[in-house]
Amino acid sequence: MWRHVAVVPLFVGLALEPAYGQASDPENRSEAVGLRGLVRELLQNNPEIRAARFRYEAITKRPTQAGTLPDPKVTFANVGVGHPLSRLNASDFAYYGLGISQEVPFPGKLSLAAEEARKEAQSAEAEYEATVLDKIAQLKLAFYDWYYLSKALEITRKNLDLLDRFEKIARARYSVGKGILPDVLKAQVEYSGLSQQLELLEQRLATAETRIQTLIERPVEKPLGRPADVTLSPLEMSLESVLSALEESAPELRSRQFLIESRAVGVNRARKEYRPDFNFSFQWQRTGTRFPDYYMAVAEVKLPVYFWRKQRYGVEEAVARLRESRANYRTAQQDLVFTAKDQYLTAKTSERVLDLYRAGVIPQASLSLESNVAAYEVGNIDFLTLLNSMTTLLSFEMEYYEELARHEQALARLEPLVGRELTTF
Repeated sequence: MWRHVAVVPLFVGLALEPAYGQASDPENRSEAVGLRGLVRELLQNNPEIRAARFRYEAITKRPTQAGTLPDPKVTFANVGVGHPLSRLNASDFAYYGLGISQEVPFPGKLSLAAEEARKEAQSAEAEYEATVLDKIAQLKLAFYDWYYLSKALEITRKNLDLLDRFEKIARARYSVGKGILPDVLKAQVEYSGLSQQLELLEQRLATAETRIQTLIERPVEKPLGRPADVTLSPLEMSLESVLSALEESAPELRSRQFLIESRAVGVNRARKEYRPDFNFSFQWQRTGTRFPDYYMAVAEVKLPVYFWRKQRYGVEEAVARLRESRANYRTAQQDLVFTAKDQYLTAKTSERVLDLYRAGVIPQASLSLESNVAAYEVGNIDFLTLLNSMTTLLSFEMEYYEELARHEQALARLEPLVGRELTTF
């Protein structure tokens, strides 16, 4: 907070208090809501995060299934003469048979299928992480919008009070013959304009609150309270380190990389389909008393004789899917690199702009307003100059918090890319 010299006691503590100081609006004295608690609610309640977790948990069950032999078959046979279910002694050719058969894929097929499923599960895990980070980023973006709008409302209410005081001063000067009626009317017009702006800000604030409530799945009728104060989170990473972290840690890229590896295994598995599968069966047969019991063992080979219509196209399909996954990886990589550079430059520019606001622009505008208030009271400046100094300070204070929100939102957008927390809360 920056201290200002109070020139006119009438405005001390209210009108000329910097908007980036402590909140003084009675409506903002409710319990402050911080990001940490909202993020905790998001992780517990957001349906999209829960769906991504269940999807990942489901995919982790596939590798064991894919690497397991097909279920064996148990057979029961009844061979009779003359009528169904004949008794064994009714004919020398009648018998009952009980057998079991097992299909055995060519060696390597099951292990490749299991490996392909494991890579898909790793891709789903990274996708789940990306979903979580994306939803957290969305919550932070909504929170910083909410924070900015709450500050904009606070500043607007203070300036409405300031305009009301200006109108009283202009009216007092007019009543004693030192002022003019247009000054009073101008103050009233400005007051009406700010009142309209206040209504629009309240509508936008309600929309931001609803967005947060939707993300954390909290009932709309349950109020959020007021946003906790936001402090600047300096971005200490260089652009090179941001891009390096993106290549190593971005969950979206890791998900696509695992998918490429899965598709590569899929190509090898498709080529294995040129190899024959086997089937082994054994059957024990019980006959009548004239002939002894006997058994039958069978080995079968499934020949891929239609390979030019089936297996060949299976390999081509697998190769096309591999190429698709590589192209998608490259596209995602380029998009994420652009986003990372864009948000990095946005954050760095915002830091410099915020320094200018803090170090010179807002303090100077505040002192100018104080000086103009004193000058207007003694008739050294006109009312329009006084209003211009007030609207200038109002604009700077609004822009300061808008720029602060933009800075924190840029960091929030960077977090899913670098895989680490950049904002402080």
